[in-house]
Amino acid sequence: MAGSPPDVTCEDIWDLFTEVDHPCTPVTATEVASKLDCPRHRARNTLTELTERGDLRSKQIDGATRVWWRSSGITAIDQQFDQEEFTAIVNAVEDYAIFMLDVDGTVVSWNNGAERIKGYEEAEIIGEHFSTFYTDEDINEGAPEQNLETAAREGKTEDEGWRVREDGSRFWANVTITAIRDEDDTLQGFTKVTRDMTERREYEQQLRQERNLTEQIFETVPVSLYTVNFDGNFIQANQRALERIDSDESELTEYAVDSWEIYDSEGEPIPLDEYPWARVVETGEPVYDYECQTDVPDGRRRWLSINAAPIRVDHHDTDRIVSAIDDITEQKEREQKLRREYKQTEKLLRTAPIAIAVQGTEGDTVMANERAQEALGLSEQEIIEEPSNADKWEIYDTNGELISPSETPSARALATGESVLHEEIIIDPPNGERMQFRLNATPLFGSDGTIERVITTGEDITELKKRERQLERQKTELETELSEVFDRVSDAFYALDNEWRFTHLNEQAAEILQRSRTELLDREIWEVLPEAPEVYREQFKKALETQETVTFERYIADIDSWLGFNVYPSETGLSIYFRDITERKEYQQKLEESNERLEQFAYAASHDLQEPLRMVSSYLKLLEQRYSDDLDEDAQEFIEFAVDGAERMSEMIEALLEYSRIETQGDPFHPIDLDAVLSDVRADLQLQITESNAEITAESLPRVEGDRSQLRQVFQNLLDNAIEYSGDEPPHVQITAERNGTMWEVSVHDNGIGIDSDDSDRVFEVFQRLHSHEEHSGTGIGLALCRRIVERHGGKIWVESSPNEGATFSFTVPATKAGRDNRVQ
Repeated sequence: MAGSPPDVTCEDIWDLFTEVDHPCTPVTATEVASKLDCPRHRARNTLTELTERGDLRSKQIDGATRVWWRSSGITAIDQQFDQEEFTAIVNAVEDYAIFMLDVDGTVVSWNNGAERIKGYEEAEIIGEHFSTFYTDEDINEGAPEQNLETAAREGKTEDEGWRVREDGSRFWANVTITAIRDEDDTLQGFTKVTRDMTERREYEQQLRQERNLTEQIFETVPVSLYTVNFDGNFIQANQRALERIDSDESELTEYAVDSWEIYDSEGEPIPLDEYPWARVVETGEPVYDYECQTDVPDGRRRWLSINAAPIRVDHHDTDRIVSAIDDITEQKEREQKLRREYKQTEKLLRTAPIAIAVQGTEGDTVMANERAQEALGLSEQEIIEEPSNADKWEIYDTNGELISPSETPSARALATGESVLHEEIIIDPPNGERMQFRLNATPLFGSDGTIERVITTGEDITELKKRERQLERQKTELETELSEVFDRVSDAFYALDNEWRFTHLNEQAAEILQRSRTELLDREIWEVLPEAPEVYREQFKKALETQETVTFERYIADIDSWLGFNVYPSETGLSIYFRDITERKEYQQKLEESNERLEQFAYAASHDLQEPLRMVSSYLKLLEQRYSDDLDEDAQEFIEFAVDGAERMSEMIEALLEYSRIETQGDPFHPIDLDAVLSDVRADLQLQITESNAEITAESLPRVEGDRSQLRQVFQNLLDNAIEYSGDEPPHVQITAERNGTMWEVSVHDNGIGIDSDDSDRVFEVFQRLHSHEEHSGTGIGLALCRRIVERHGGKIWVESSPNEGATFSFTVPATKAGRDNRVQ
């Protein structure tokens, strides 16, 4: 397998021993592994093999450390070597302090390693108690004595702790004390082997810190981490990994990489030999960013990114693989979304109804959509590679000046980094007609702030420009014709645009405004007519805002005339027609004065006539009371006729007065709820309704613009007539309403005696009766009042009827100014 450590042979180690100065020089497995650059366990195995062959000798000298040395050419190994040879070995070992103690703990021998580690020469330390090497703390706690007692009792004791050198410095020592006894088991003393473990302890502490840090990283990294052996079995996993497989650490050994199923981008299963772990085992090389899909415990399929790398641990014979697994589902979904958006954007660019081209940083075209190809009459490849006669394609500005390649909109956007918008150019191809385009060129910047592309969009305005020129000619011709027409219009006329500038006016308007056409055209009305009344501004703004026709009248003191205005709005401005209405206003004023005099006369006449009528009626009643016994039946009947006639004449005078006041005494118009008006009328007629057993029904009635008291009078008169002329059957009256343009048409249907069609107009005349007073009571002015009221509201009233077939009285009244269906729901 690639990357495996080199093997070590017996010949390699034997050659190493032949190089030492003294055949008895001992070495450790660690020293051999270091010199031969091989794993320690392989060096140890080979040393053991040479020992078994008899080529080397070996001894465990401190209960834990084993040393080897070369036997001096002896092939048969004697297991009991003599004291002299052993002493030579002990003195040759420099990594260990090896010395003897008597039964009291006094030092009786000293080797070179002891001198190197502890700093004492043999002459300085022989005869000293071994507690010299202990710290004050250990001495106070009796550690030296306790160690000897334990060694004497158990044969050997081993511990680690701080020891003191001759110079007072401390070192971390591994100490083994072994009791020496004779054949009678009598204690003769002790051997003491001390190894300086300071560096190893520091190294182990460092390793422990690194291991803690590694474990902390292992558990806190935001990815799933696993270690598996080369057989694919799980060894270790962090918490995030355990959560991914919905397991805990105790169950980890039940899992292996082949227990997972992973899928490729198409959702097809991936064979086991293609798994990233299998590829690491096969090649010995790491696998990075391996993307696949898998199913998680909740049933969802997720995208994973896997990194797998081999690791080897010297003190283990097995190799491992560490694997980091990151859930990249959201990233893949974003990529898929971006891919879809890219495809959609590309499709949009290619099929957009405007010409679009993309240029690179060298000014080369890299894309041209279908509309651009159609507009130029070239294929995309021809546009990108430039047509064969590219030098004959010329570009001009709207003034006809030739544009160089460095001054085109896209070239300027690339050079300046700023967009070029709404620029019109003319393209003159070598074969074909000139084309005119309106271009926008916009640079696109990369993450480093440099320009990567320039997007140029173009709208073919060739036909539009032709149309504009045609419209300009037509406009000129039309304006000429309009000027002639306006000059023939009898009314004064002028037109304003949305900026309040005069666009047209005729001679009549110029004459009334006392300004020439030159002074007014293309100037703002408020600038040239600062003295214009504020009502102009109010009414003109109202027409523009509401887009409804506005009509008003205004007295102009400067010309001592009344003008009537009709203002017609449009989306582009106002058309104002006005005329001198002074004569009409004067006639209207005279008529109003005449009506006022008539009203005064009617009031005076009614007042003056009422008094003698009351006197006649009073004296007749007095005559009847005093002389009733002296009068015969004819005389009494004559008196009754005279009283009745006087009362009816009084009612007629009152009705005539009411009729004359319809126009002058009415209330201002307001939105009126006809349902509420009808309710009040029904309450007023409740006695007649009850006595006649009348049935009155009405659908929901609308809101209208009018005088509430007068419309109440109309309903009351019509319902009163319907009850009065019901015939022999109980009255049945139905009231309906229907929208008719800006008016509401209200109808009152009854089942009464009806009216002959020849009399349908006469019933609305004053004092016109179709029946005698004896047949039906009344003054004969009720329907005339209704017509006068309806006409004041701008409507009309009529009747549709036949004798004995009932009658339908209909009238119209204006809808509210809001102009919507205001029928009460």
